[in-house]
Amino acid sequence: MKDGIIKRGATYSYVIREKDPETGKTKPRWYGGFSTAKAAKQARDDARSASNKGTHVVRRDVTVGEWLDAWLEAHSVELKPSTVHSYRSKIDSYLKPALGMDKLQELSPMRLSVVFAELQKGGGKGGAALSARSVQYARSILRKALNDAVVERVIPINPVVGSKAPRGVKPKHVTWTGQQQRAFLAGVESSRWVMVWTLALATGMRRGELCALDWAHVSLETGHVVVERSATQIGQEVVTTDTKNHENRTIAIDPQTLAALRAWRKTQAAERLQWGPAYANETDLVFTWEDGSRVLPDYLTKTFVTEQRGLGLPRLTLHGTRHTHATTLLREGVPVHIVSKRLGHKDPSVTLNVYADAIPKDDDRAVEVFAKAVWGA
Repeated sequence: MKDGIIKRGATYSYVIREKDPETGKTKPRWYGGFSTAKAAKQARDDARSASNKGTHVVRRDVTVGEWLDAWLEAHSVELKPSTVHSYRSKIDSYLKPALGMDKLQELSPMRLSVVFAELQKGGGKGGAALSARSVQYARSILRKALNDAVVERVIPINPVVGSKAPRGVKPKHVTWTGQQQRAFLAGVESSRWVMVWTLALATGMRRGELCALDWAHVSLETGHVVVERSATQIGQEVVTTDTKNHENRTIAIDPQTLAALRAWRKTQAAERLQWGPAYANETDLVFTWEDGSRVLPDYLTKTFVTEQRGLGLPRLTLHGTRHTHATTLLREGVPVHIVSKRLGHKDPSVTLNVYADAIPKDDDRAVEVFAKAVWGA
């Protein structure tokens, strides 16, 4: 052996002292398989330089599956239960079957690009194709997990960054016109949940926000709703947390919706009296069953679609009421930043990206406004 380089059979190896991540003690570790002494020497010099800079990565045999499990467990204390559930679902359904047995430190951008392409082609249930959006979501989870692997010095760089993500077609949202919204509400006026649908269309609130809304955050005098909580269903359990972007917002509601809310408040008060001590609405939720028990978010999602039958309207999901609200306002010329604030988007750029096709492209109108402002004509 000369200066940490030794020939073993037809290949060369080098040795470097590494710190054991568990004991903190240094010990020699061999790395081999180099075809020439020069290549081994270069790898040794790179390893020594990284060690001096504090960026050297100790060789570990941890698999991608093992890292993902440990990563999610470590972060579950700071994530919303719904986020943990969503991450776990994608990890178990897509990432672990495709990459779980791969060695974490052997991942490459090329390997991941192939995996993502295969997932899109047949990574779904029963070998069905996955949407580009589903693959992109799984990719984003892996990117976050491997970012932390870089921070923990388990890998030197994140291979997801250089991988190719599948391109997806931007989804075209199904929305209702004002006339269609009126037709739907008229067609379901006898439904117990018509007030949920009315408020969803009038505010663009998310399903979880509607299910977590209590009367303390509804002003029947001023006509405002304060959104600061969200309910998520995991199995048959409902977990209440703060809103998606961790920011509260206040939404003004129109006179018709306000009148409907006042009537609903009276209906619910009568039910409370009728049920007496058996009434279950301890947190004074706005939307409940007759006995005050909580309505499950998944139930509302299914019921909203069911109640559209026979009305001759385009099929709309409950989340589609949010798209409908935004599209209605933007097409009528409401400024993007106002719509963004009502929806609870983190930034108006998010609203622009999602609803760009709903914003009127009236260039002639822009010319008229400019001419009047500058030339007075």
